[in-house]
Amino acid sequence: MDQPSLSYVHIFTKKNNSRVREEAAKLATLLRAFQVESTFFDEREEEREQKQPQVVFVLGGDGTFLSAVHHYAPLGIPLLGIDMGGLGFLAEVSVENMLRAAEKVLQGEYSIEERMMAQCEIVHQDGTVETDFALNDVVIYRGPFAQMIRLSTYVDGEFLASFPADGLIVATPTGSSAYSLSAGGPVVFPTLAVFIVTPICAHTLYARSIVVPPTSCVKVVLESLKEGTMVTLDGQRGYSLFRGEYLRVYRASFPARFVKLLEERHFYTLLRNKFSWGIDIRKRVEQEC
Repeated sequence: MDQPSLSYVHIFTKKNNSRVREEAAKLATLLRAFQVESTFFDEREEEREQKQPQVVFVLGGDGTFLSAVHHYAPLGIPLLGIDMGGLGFLAEVSVENMLRAAEKVLQGEYSIEERMMAQCEIVHQDGTVETDFALNDVVIYRGPFAQMIRLSTYVDGEFLASFPADGLIVATPTGSSAYSLSAGGPVVFPTLAVFIVTPICAHTLYARSIVVPPTSCVKVVLESLKEGTMVTLDGQRGYSLFRGEYLRVYRASFPARFVKLLEERHFYTLLRNKFSWGIDIRKRVEQEC
């Protein structure tokens, strides 16, 4: 699908090391050759300029991409991830293919894919409410002490269960392949719209993930008197939670927008490559030996 021509973009980074600077400089040089203005930003920038970019090139791993989503998703600005990390599940292209991919974007040879976001309200005992949003997941965790917490969970006002566990994850489809997967949750195709509710190390045999509609509101109440319990969003931002306090998670009013190249990186291929699905580990060990 042909897209409008670009005149101004951002290059978003997180780590200020020599390799990131080198690759960012290569990208800026290419952009200048196409007469496209670019500005460098990183997650430490407190204020954004008034002029908004048409596209953001994100150089880094998944953590960098999640930081960029927090800055740009509310503005509706599409992001292209350049993988310079390890797992690189959210990035569209590898750093080795960065310049070729950038040329395609500059030529309008890309589409926009929308991903569902989660909105979270944390309601404290004094009546104050903290609001934030996440692309991957909202996680309630017991904190530094090796003791379980009890979490009463409701879906659309109906009581679901009271989980004695290390915590609980409310994930989006994009986040289904992140922490939720490690806790035993299902992999969900990322462009679907659902929530996945997954207990973490629940001390009960009946605790399993449950998938609920995107119109649902998931409410989780902390019933235990345990200091250090935290609510984290995308593993990036944290909020304290105390006994009797609760959070509500529901669909955000805006999506995250991903730049997708026409030579699409298929989701199932990505799963197979990143997670070694269907690969006989024994043969690989024999070959290495």
